[in-house]
Amino acid sequence: MNSSKKTLLISRRFMAVIFSLFALCGVSQAEKEIKITDPSSVVVIVNRDSNDIAFMDIKTNKIIGSVFLGRNVNPHMAMMSKDGRWVVTGGTRSNKAYIIDVATLTLIKEIPVGFAPEHLAFSPDGRYYYQGSPDNDTVSVIDMTSMTEIKRIPGFAEPLNITFTPDGTKAYVGNYGAHWVGVIDVTRHELLKKIHVGTVPGIAKLDPERYLGEIKGISNVSISNDGRYLYAPDGDLGIVSVIDARNDRVIKQIKVGADPWRAYMSHDGHYAVVANNGDETISIIDLSKNEVVATLESGPDMMGINFAGGKAFVISSSSGFLYVYDMKTLKPAGRIKIGPNLQIETATTDTSDNKIYLASSTDHSVYVIDGKTEAVTRVANVGLYPWGTHILDSKDNYCH
Repeated sequence: MNSSKKTLLISRRFMAVIFSLFALCGVSQAEKEIKITDPSSVVVIVNRDSNDIAFMDIKTNKIIGSVFLGRNVNPHMAMMSKDGRWVVTGGTRSNKAYIIDVATLTLIKEIPVGFAPEHLAFSPDGRYYYQGSPDNDTVSVIDMTSMTEIKRIPGFAEPLNITFTPDGTKAYVGNYGAHWVGVIDVTRHELLKKIHVGTVPGIAKLDPERYLGEIKGISNVSISNDGRYLYAPDGDLGIVSVIDARNDRVIKQIKVGADPWRAYMSHDGHYAVVANNGDETISIIDLSKNEVVATLESGPDMMGINFAGGKAFVISSSSGFLYVYDMKTLKPAGRIKIGPNLQIETATTDTSDNKIYLASSTDHSVYVIDGKTEAVTRVANVGLYPWGTHILDSKDNYCH
């Protein structure tokens, strides 16, 4: 067979696959236009008040299109599957999970899940989508092949963020309403064990009705680049517990500032930066020693930390400032005022570790920050009340 015939055969087979994909979704190819050919070329924007997921072109900062989810959905977080085919989100008000086809910007499926779903994660192989419902104390398991909820795992205490191990055998769940980390056996989709990270203060035991009413536990479990260790800050206890993922045991407790929210991992794997909202500081942990090597002043209501251009950018949501730190010297490097009277939310960093895409809810904008020059570009009218952003394969994909 000559080369031209081989090319034609490959093209026909490729088109046949495309047609079959549309057929599986119940949509003919003629009805749907391909709007995104490269899923890595877009920023996904979660718009809470306009109830949609918008897609912005990274090169031009232009909105390509948006997917309306329905009335009173209030999407909380979005994530793209590893192959770039799907975007998923949970509707806090609708109690549903939503699956969007990225290529055509089409809403494919709505799936009832637990009450008030928020944070979520894909398994490394993309087979499962785990959707947490903190008000329902459950995690929904959605099979991406059948696009159905195949199980709802109970037994959590305000489950917030979900972290899979690189091999996909386990998932760790931060419980904000408790002082333990839940471990899910992904093979069986069951809560396998609870890893207690510390002792509850004695005063809480004496008067649990008063002191256990507003627990600030574990919002997230961050994983080291090699997948061996997990870092779980506890808001009430003021510690970061280091967990060995091989045997699920706490091997060390690191004292940090008051009310630590989350540990954000530097892209080179050398440091974890912890946002301490109780005393408005950050703690920088050297991961080779598991010790705090710097405690620096920061701002109020820290909702996220991004890394770009050799710096850490700390989002102080209520002040409208980004606090900047040099990750070589581990010292403050100034701050960036995004704008007056703004509520800024969370951000994602592009895969080149150069630009940060920051959601600003009160002026319905995304701000693009150059990590090296710290120049700020505003992209207005991206949707109503943008809550967060997401880029495929970014190392800084997270939510509140």
